[in-house]
Amino acid sequence: MKRLFFAFLIVASSMAAQSATPESYVGKQPQQLLKNADYAKAYRAATRDVDLPAWTKRLGTGQSAEIVEIGGAKRILASACSKNGCQDQRIYILFDPESKSSSGFFFLPPASDDPADSRTAFSQWFGKPAKEVSDFLLERAFSDARSLNKSNY
Repeated sequence: MKRLFFAFLIVASSMAAQSATPESYVGKQPQQLLKNADYAKAYRAATRDVDLPAWTKRLGTGQSAEIVEIGGAKRILASACSKNGCQDQRIYILFDPESKSSSGFFFLPPASDDPADSRTAFSQWFGKPAKEVSDFLLERAFSDARSLNKSNY
């Protein structure tokens, strides 16, 4: 009986390891990703000491997760928006399934109708992203903000 139990554990753990491929995260909404133990643990660890709005604890909806390649490594990128929309507040989460770590960017997009808007200066980094990661996230955040601004006109 013990052998059967241990055999079951081995099969179950190998199945769990196989389901954690980068592709298994693709297409999921940010709040769904928090149901994955590795993702949730990495996200909570990265944001633990950062003062973020309450909605970022549970995330919500945003852009579905996608695979991005940065520095030759596959990572999972997801973003979520505040209840007021992506033009108000947005969080970008970059998850590395190999190291089971996260980093990201809480972004306050500039107001499209106010060229002197400086609220972007209050955006925050979390998880100590490497320079190539922060460059990627910053470029993505501004690109998304420009796209949103264009679609509203």
